[in-house]
Amino acid sequence: MDKKHVLIFGSEGYIGLDLQKRFDLEKYSLICIDQKPQDQVQKESNKVYLQLDITNEEDQKFLISYLERENIEIHYLVYLVGINTMDNFFTITDENWDKTFQTNIKSFVFLLKKIYHFFAKKVAIVTVASQNGVVAHEDRIAYGTSKAALIHLTKNLSIDFLKDKSRDIKVNCVSPSYVKNESNQTLLNSHQGRTYLNRIPYRKFLEAKDVSNVILFLLSEKSDAIRGQNIVVDYGYTII
Repeated sequence: MDKKHVLIFGSEGYIGLDLQKRFDLEKYSLICIDQKPQDQVQKESNKVYLQLDITNEEDQKFLISYLERENIEIHYLVYLVGINTMDNFFTITDENWDKTFQTNIKSFVFLLKKIYHFFAKKVAIVTVASQNGVVAHEDRIAYGTSKAALIHLTKNLSIDFLKDKSRDIKVNCVSPSYVKNESNQTLLNSHQGRTYLNRIPYRKFLEAKDVSNVILFLLSEKSDAIRGQNIVVDYGYTII
């Protein structure tokens, strides 16, 4: 049986690393795309790591040439790329606004256009937004707005992909709450972190696996009737 190819953009973040561990490499071939690997191409078993900045046109061309050279057919795609600029109305700059939207949404749209012809006949795509795209949060004017745009983009893509009768492309979104990891441990253990925790009805922060489990469900055939939806994973943060 031919292995199915999974592209993970933003593969070396905490969710991406957890997600990688959950694929059976006997059945799936992973193409992990991030800026963190040391070499532009690293191969490991049925995993390939590509050091790329998807906002960079030359890096996009490299990805396309790699997919062509390796004769890759894309079956699954997960978009975890995003930057979180901590600005409000009074502090936001043109530069930070444009960089946030370029990274969090524009690059994704136009990258999809460039790699579309590599799509298999059946494809599942999951984008990862944020609870900040669902409810407001202080100092997230560009980030929250860009994630709200990503949530709505998911809906539009789901309808637009119907124009291609030769493919069945399922696209959905996941919006996580605060995910515990090494980089935010100090914050979440601080007074500010306890304030966030007290706002969550179930008094729990997420772990990476909580998000990965939902992504895997949305990639699987078990979710075939779910189209253009945003699944909020937040222990109830956004419901009150």
